[in-house]
Amino acid sequence: MGILDRVASVIRSHNLLNTDDRVMVAVSGGADSLALLRILNDIDLPLNLVAIYIDHGLRPKEIPQEQQTIRDYCLSLNIPFEVRAVNVLELINLSKKSLEEAARVLRYEALEEARQEYSAKFIAVGHTADDQVEEFFIRLIRGSSSKGLSGMRLKRDHIVRPLLFETKSLIVDFLTERGTAWCLDSSNLDRQFLRNRVRLDLLPLLEEKFNPALRKTILQNMDVLAEEDKFIEEQARDSYLQCIDFSESLTNGIKQPQLIINRDRFVKTHVAIRRRIMEKSCWKMGIRPTYEQICSLVEFIEKGKNGSELHLNDGVRAEKLQHELLFSRPLPNGRTRGSRQSDASICQKIPGPGTYTVAGGDKELVLEEISQTTYHEKTDGVLQLDLEKISYPLLLRSYQPGEKFYPCGGPGRKKISRYFNDQKIPAKKRDGWPVLLSAGRVIALVGLQIDHDFRISASTRKILSIRWRDNNS
Repeated sequence: MGILDRVASVIRSHNLLNTDDRVMVAVSGGADSLALLRILNDIDLPLNLVAIYIDHGLRPKEIPQEQQTIRDYCLSLNIPFEVRAVNVLELINLSKKSLEEAARVLRYEALEEARQEYSAKFIAVGHTADDQVEEFFIRLIRGSSSKGLSGMRLKRDHIVRPLLFETKSLIVDFLTERGTAWCLDSSNLDRQFLRNRVRLDLLPLLEEKFNPALRKTILQNMDVLAEEDKFIEEQARDSYLQCIDFSESLTNGIKQPQLIINRDRFVKTHVAIRRRIMEKSCWKMGIRPTYEQICSLVEFIEKGKNGSELHLNDGVRAEKLQHELLFSRPLPNGRTRGSRQSDASICQKIPGPGTYTVAGGDKELVLEEISQTTYHEKTDGVLQLDLEKISYPLLLRSYQPGEKFYPCGGPGRKKISRYFNDQKIPAKKRDGWPVLLSAGRVIALVGLQIDHDFRISASTRKILSIRWRDNNS
C-alpha cells in the first residue's frame, strides 16, 4: 500500500476528515508540511484546502524563500495560500516563556483565528512518527504522566495529524519521486533547542549503542501507553463523578466556581485514580497542576488538618473540611495572592424593619415585614420567619463558638459549627458569620437558615423577611 492509500485509510478509519471539509493546512516549507499538502490534495477524498504559513519573525533571511516556495507550490495545485505574522519576541518579554513555547502558543492561536475566519472545520499539521518519538523523549526528560508519554493524538479538538504514522524517510521518498523541492529550516540544527538535541544527538546515540530499532520500539510502547491510559481515564472519569460536587459560591456578589471532593469516597480509590481525580479537579477550577501539587493535594485530603488550606495558582484555595476537600476562589476583588481575612466582628442592635449597613460598610442587612396574605415563595438568600414569635430590638452579631440552634426541619438542636460543616462553609468565613437573635435566642443564621421554633405555620399572620447583601448591590 502506497503512502496515499495509507493516509487515506487512516483518515477514514479514525474519522479525521470528511468529504468537502474545508481544511487549513499548516505549511512551513519543509518536507513534512509540503508532503501533507500534496497528499491531502491527491487522496481520493475531495477536500477544500487552504494553505497557511505562520511567520514567526525569527529567520528573516529564510522567510521570503520559504513563502515563495509554498506560494509557487500552491499555485501549481490551485490551492489558496495565506500568510499570518506573529510576534514571538514580544510574547517572550511579556510572559517569560521559552522561545519554543512562545512560538508554539502564537502559532496555534494564529491557526485557530484563520480557521474561524475561513469557516474551516479543521487544521491539519504535518507531525510524523519521527516527531512522535522525539516528543516521547522530550516529555520523558521534562517529566510527564502516562498520558503525556502516550504521545500526540491523531485528532484533538480542531487539530488533525494525518501523517502521524508515517516516517520522515518515506515522506522524503514521496516528494523526491514527484520532483518536489522543499526548504531547510536552519533552526532545526540549533542545539540550544531540546528537540534538536534529542533528534541530532540522543536518538542516534541510542540507536547506535543500544537498539537499532529504537524508534519502532518506542512507537509500540507509546501505543500500549495510549490504550492503557484510555482505560484508566474511563475508570477515573466514573470515580471523579462519584467523588465530586461542583457548584458556585458568592464572593463579594460575584459567582465563583467551587468544587468539593468527598474524602470517604476518594480514599477508597486506587492511588492512580486519586491523582487523576485531583488533576481533573484542578482543570475544572481552571488551573494546570504540577506533579508535586497533585501529590500534595492527595496527601492533604487524606492527612491534612481540618480548617487548613493549600494555596494554588490563580487564587484557588484547597481547604480541608472534616469529610471533604473544598476548592474555591475565596479572595475578594479578583485577588489571586494572599490569605482571605475573616469577616469583621459584628455586634449591632436592630430596632425594627429597615436596611442596616454592617461589617465595615460592605454588607447590608435588609428586614421587611409582610403579611400572610402577600406571602410568596422565598428566593435564594432570603429567610422568612413568624414575626409574632420575636420581639424587637434584635441583635445582629458574629457567631460564637459552642453556640447552638435548631435548624428548621431538622431533628433537633445542634452546634452551629457542625451545621457549618454540613453546609460546607469554609473555616475562614465562619468567625464573622452573622447571627440574628431575639431575646437572647438565635432566630437565624443570616443567609443560611432560620431556627425551627420561629418557622412560618398555618396560624402565622405576619412574616419577617431577612436578606444579607453586598452594599453595592
